[in-house]
Amino acid sequence: MKLVGRTRELWITPGGRIQAGESPVTALVRELREETGRDGFAIQGPIWVRHGTFLEGDRHREEREYFYLVPTERFEPVPAGLEAEEAKQFLGFRWWSPAEIEKSTECFVPPRIALHLRDLNLAGPPASPVDVSE
Repeated sequence: MKLVGRTRELWITPGGRIQAGESPVTALVRELREETGRDGFAIQGPIWVRHGTFLEGDRHREEREYFYLVPTERFEPVPAGLEAEEAKQFLGFRWWSPAEIEKSTECFVPPRIALHLRDLNLAGPPASPVDVSE
């Protein structure tokens, strides 16, 4: 998904915050349905973890993001439930190959996702999440 960030446009994977009472996988299923309009995915992982900080209002917050492997055929995503703030920032979807990401000058999260995808394609899913923090 392409979003308008605080200082630039960036590409992110679908996902979001866990709501009260949700497990990480339940939250991912909900987020995938809201952001792509689809469900029924076979979710594997987590495969990566990313630690970082972000600015929320005037406060710096720490965050730990988990990334899961969600194999799927190519389809046309149709957002079915973006929150108001997400809808204001949303610019569009695009399917990227690792080679396209590697050659691109666009901003991706996590930043070295092309390298991590290459490793994933070569070695398969890891037994425990690989730290992809920068």
